[in-house]
Amino acid sequence: MTGKTLAALLDGTLDAEKFSHRDHVIVAYEALEGADFFTALGLVVGGIARLAASGGAAQKFNATITFAFVSLIAERMATTDHADAEDFMRCNPDLLTGTPLRRHYSSTRLASDLSRQVALLPDLAPMRQEPP
Repeated sequence: MTGKTLAALLDGTLDAEKFSHRDHVIVAYEALEGADFFTALGLVVGGIARLAASGGAAQKFNATITFAFVSLIAERMATTDHADAEDFMRCNPDLLTGTPLRRHYSSTRLASDLSRQVALLPDLAPMRQEPP
């Protein structure tokens, strides 16, 4: 079953101007809840890239950030107890800040043109970390 935020992203009814970082986390959670990792990743990547383009901001899509966050969310979903998306976010508040990637990626790497097109590996530290 597809969650309502993911469904709205996929059917093009989400407002790009109002799509927050919290919405990104919810979309990834809903996709991962309903599909295997690679299918969910494809849904999230395709949906967010289309949303950015429809809002006239295709250059805002970042393959590295999207891949890293979906991977981190998938790992946390598999290794922590939570009842639903809201409970998951309460248990993982760092995911809502956008800060988990800062210890792994330099700002230069994340802001690069290549980072927008290709899911780059971390340049500062490996991604494995313990949940908060």
